[in-house]
Amino acid sequence: MARKIRDTKVFKACYWLVGTRSRRRTLLRVAIVILVIPIVLQWFLAYIVGSDARLLPPELLRSKSLLVVTAHPDDECLFFSPTILGILDRNRAINGGLLVMSTGNNYGKGETRKQELKGSCQALGINPSRCEALNHPSLQDNPRKWWDTNLIQAIVREYVKKWEVDAIITFDEGGVSGHINHRAVSAAVSEYVLGDKDAPPAYKLVTTAVLRKYTFLFDLPLTALSFTWRIIAAIFYPSTEASPEISSKALLANSWHRYVMTRGAFASHESQYTWDRHLYMILSRYVWFNDLKRIPTQTGSS
Repeated sequence: MARKIRDTKVFKACYWLVGTRSRRRTLLRVAIVILVIPIVLQWFLAYIVGSDARLLPPELLRSKSLLVVTAHPDDECLFFSPTILGILDRNRAINGGLLVMSTGNNYGKGETRKQELKGSCQALGINPSRCEALNHPSLQDNPRKWWDTNLIQAIVREYVKKWEVDAIITFDEGGVSGHINHRAVSAAVSEYVLGDKDAPPAYKLVTTAVLRKYTFLFDLPLTALSFTWRIIAAIFYPSTEASPEISSKALLANSWHRYVMTRGAFASHESQYTWDRHLYMILSRYVWFNDLKRIPTQTGSS
């Protein structure tokens, strides 16, 4: 048996890699580089260049009333916390707002989850009075039902006026996890922004493949590739202004402090804190960094 294993191509390849001292040293150096680059990049984005207009558009950073639109309680900290904290922590004058389209009552815990949401909002710096989980009969948590996008549009429009919202953040068409309710929210907000000339600028959280989703910080270099020149420019030529084409996307990373705040926010969702969520709060890229794209508007900006 041992001889058969030694004769396999995989074993021979592995042996070749570590067969000499020089190769082992090279392998160790490569491993160190792979480990260090994401951490350094995260540090740069969180502490050094994160406020630059080429990475965090003025439409978001200078917003006076920011609205995050999600589908279920806990979406805000499972997916959006680097964005929420990255904006609110950099501009304390912004009034954050969270509009959740359902109470997440799929397992009969809707009222509990609605109350837990208030604690999460407080931990994220959102005033609980601007933290709403709706319980509309046509918008109940259901992983097999596509929600009425016209109804969602009407609700979003109502809260935009009520809270004088000047910037919106929501899911993209993939809904991060692929949940049908997430995707319905994305479709509704996109239709609203595209169809209403008075709609505020809106950004959507980019969905990645499952393998990339659970890679801790190791997906950050790949995500940052499309932001390379922006990051370099932000290091050497910081800017607080950006043209519309530059404002088409954003990259926000949690600092260690904001990551701890994210965990504190999710701790409020006690009914959802299962063993797999413990792993999620460590491994998911979405608790460490977010990349956003602007939703096209009626005027054609994107």
